[in-house]
Amino acid sequence: MIRKKAIIYLCSLAIATAAFSAGCTRLSEGSENSDVSFEANAENLEEGSVAKAENCVKNFINAINTQNFDGIADMIYLPENAFVSDKNVEWYLQRSGVSDITGVKIKNFDVEISDGALTKDATVYINKSGYQLSLAMDADNQWKIVMNDMFVENWSLKVPKGCTITVDGVDVDQYKIPATAIDVYDTYTFPAITKQSVQVDTKSSLFGSFTQTITPSADSETVPLICKINDAETTNILRQIQNVWNALYTDYTNGVDIESVKKYFTDDFDNSVITDIMFNYFQALEKPAESEDQVSYSNFYMKEAIPWTTNNYGCAILNTSDSVLVNFGYRLDFTSTNGGSYTLKKISQITMAYDSAESTYKIKQVNDPKLFYNNDYTLNDY
Repeated sequence: MIRKKAIIYLCSLAIATAAFSAGCTRLSEGSENSDVSFEANAENLEEGSVAKAENCVKNFINAINTQNFDGIADMIYLPENAFVSDKNVEWYLQRSGVSDITGVKIKNFDVEISDGALTKDATVYINKSGYQLSLAMDADNQWKIVMNDMFVENWSLKVPKGCTITVDGVDVDQYKIPATAIDVYDTYTFPAITKQSVQVDTKSSLFGSFTQTITPSADSETVPLICKINDAETTNILRQIQNVWNALYTDYTNGVDIESVKKYFTDDFDNSVITDIMFNYFQALEKPAESEDQVSYSNFYMKEAIPWTTNNYGCAILNTSDSVLVNFGYRLDFTSTNGGSYTLKKISQITMAYDSAESTYKIKQVNDPKLFYNNDYTLNDY
């Protein structure tokens, strides 16, 4: 039902006022007029609700027309704790159908509001143009403009554990869900965030800052932050991988005990994996699976470790605030018991953490154990 015109509302108000002056009977008194009094009260409440909705629309249109967008986000119907600013709303409105009323001289203005307890539709007439708006009542019983196309809901960022982030320069720690044993990344989930591109700055206490531009595009979307380590530090990490691998193999051939090689691993590293490397993996490396004779191989030496990227994912990317996931190719030179010399080229992945006390990188996780036992000598990966 279209909003009653002002003249009808004034007439209704006059009738209600006269009835009140004559003395309305309470419902508890059982008067025959009790239903009439209740209906008049309900009608007045509806008129008041319509007036508030109309005022919401007028303020919204005035903000667009005068380009005074301060506080306009408060006029929009949003989920609680939405990450949406006045600037975000302004950006969206400049690309919407109401943008053409910006700065125009308004000669004729009229608003028609439909009935509805929690939602209403508004038809706005400005000069010779008409605009359709939807309204909804929020938890504080205030009418707000509905613009669901402006934002996505329950949108998340996966952030390397221990890093801090800002979005468009704003601290977003209130949205943080800390990493767990199952999910090693910190998760930031936004009840609502604009579809406008946002700048995400990630800061690591060890590796500095990383800046990315991301455009939220879908509800319940989860976006991992890919923080790529610079080329100089990547080269340093690859050299450390090469040195650690060669040191472990040398200690293996010399029969060094497990305790002595723990220095190459982080304190929280799984000791059972160290045992596998020193007593099982290197042994498998020296005896190829396809060999049917007594030929074995030895004198392994990692000659090179080079960057290896897939789909621009990055060679060395931040895993936690102080560790790096490394994708790399490596070359092993070695000899056989029959006097031959060989070269093997493979690709692998490992996680290295920086030990500030010793100023060196250590193995935090062996993502690909075949790094230590890949004895397929018939096929090179590169």
